[in-house]
Amino acid sequence: MKHHYWEAPIVIYLFLGGLGGGIFFLSALFDLIIAPGSGLLFFAPVFFALAALALGCFFLVFELGQPPVFWRVFTTKTAIIKWGAVLLSVAMIFGFVWWASYLYVLGWEWTFGLAAALEGVRPIMLGVAGVAGFGIMVYTGVMLSTLKAHAFWATPALPVLFTVSALSTACAAIALSLGGAVDVNVIGAVVAELIHEIVHIVDIVLVVAEITVLLIMVLSFYGAGNVCAHEVAARWVRGKTAPLFWGGMVFGGLLLPLALYVLGAGSTGSEVLAPILVLCGGLLLRYLCVYSDERAPLPGEERFYERLPKSDAEFLKAWTKGENLY
Repeated sequence: MKHHYWEAPIVIYLFLGGLGGGIFFLSALFDLIIAPGSGLLFFAPVFFALAALALGCFFLVFELGQPPVFWRVFTTKTAIIKWGAVLLSVAMIFGFVWWASYLYVLGWEWTFGLAAALEGVRPIMLGVAGVAGFGIMVYTGVMLSTLKAHAFWATPALPVLFTVSALSTACAAIALSLGGAVDVNVIGAVVAELIHEIVHIVDIVLVVAEITVLLIMVLSFYGAGNVCAHEVAARWVRGKTAPLFWGGMVFGGLLLPLALYVLGAGSTGSEVLAPILVLCGGLLLRYLCVYSDERAPLPGEERFYERLPKSDAEFLKAWTKGENLY
C-alpha cells in the first residue's frame, strides 16, 4: 500500500545525522589514535558536524508536527527514536565543548582562558562525541529497519548501507574542510596532508563497499518473493526511479567519484568535485530509501478506504460554516 508517512524533512535529518555522526567518529579516531594531537585540524570539520546535527534535529522536530512538546521523545521507553535523540544530544553537547576549547584560533582573546580550562578534558569530550557519533550512523539505518511493515526497509543490510554511506560522506566533508579556519605550521601542514591522503584512500574503499552492499540489497529484493520489496526494487532497477538510481545514485554518486579518486589523484576533480558528488549521492540514497515505503495493506484496509466518501460528496458540501439549518 502506498502512503508516505515521512517526507523530505526526514530525508534531510537522516542524511545530516549520518554526516555529523561520521565526522565526529572520524575526528575522534584521528585525533586520539591515528594522529594524536591533530585535533586543531578538525576545528572546521567538527563545526560542520555540529551544524549538521543541529539542522537535522530541527527538521526532525518539524516533521514530528508538534515542536513545543518535542521533549516527550526523551520520556518514551520503547521508541527507537528516543535513542537517536539521546545520541544526538550527547554528541552535540560533548562535541561543542571540545570545539569551544579551540575557539582561540579565531583570535578572540576572551576564549584564551576557556581554552586553558578545557584543554585537559579534550580527549574525553571528543572520545564521547566520537562514540555517540558512531551510534548515530548506525541508528539512521536501524530507525528504518525496525519498521517491519515496510518490506524494503526491514533488512539488516540497511543499517550497514547507511553506516558505510555516512562514513563515506564524512570522509568527503573532512576532505573539503580539513584545516579550515586555522593557521598551521610546517609540521601541521605535513600532518594535514597525511590525514588528507588517508581519508582519500579510506573513501575509495568505502565507495566500493557502498556499491557492493547497495547492489546486493537492491538486486536481492528484485528477485525476492515478497511482493512489496520486489515492487520497490523493480521500480529502482527498471521503473520510474531507475534514472535516479542508476544515473544519479550509482553513476553520479558512486562510480564517477570513484573514477575521479583513482584516476585523477591530486586534481581538482579528485580534491573537490569527487567529495561533492559523494555528498550528493549520500543525500540521494536517503531520498530513495525514505520514499520507498510501500507496505502490504492490512486485512480489510483497502475496502475501508474504498467506502470512505469522496472529498466532493454532496452531503459534505450541504452545510457551510456559520449556517444554522435548525
